[in-house]
Amino acid sequence: MILIIGGAYQGKGEYAYALSGLTREEFLKNLADGRKDRLEEAAKKPFLLGFHGWIRQVLDQGGSPEAFVKQVLAANPQIVTMDEVGCGLVPIERKEREYRETAGRAGQMLAAHAQSVCRVVCGIPVRIK
Repeated sequence: MILIIGGAYQGKGEYAYALSGLTREEFLKNLADGRKDRLEEAAKKPFLLGFHGWIRQVLDQGGSPEAFVKQVLAANPQIVTMDEVGCGLVPIERKEREYRETAGRAGQMLAAHAQSVCRVVCGIPVRIK
């Protein structure tokens, strides 16, 4: 698996598409997006964008983020993207702080299992693992 991290709208999705080697149409057919797709989709598709969105869904539903990440890893996705949500100001709301911390831990779990981890800033990928 390749994990691609970075800030919002920094080009992670475009980089994932370029790495896939597929046509745009094929890539989109094999893509699930955590910001809009249901949790079940994460274990069905090889390309997962916006993984942090699924972490929010899991927390909102009272589920176990750790179990969810393990389920996704067992499905062996090819490429996963995730926003770095832990940078910047610490949120005032406890729920938002818990989300931020949980998303960070999920990212650590993904990175530990990834063969490669890249950070994308301004559309420029930098390999960090």
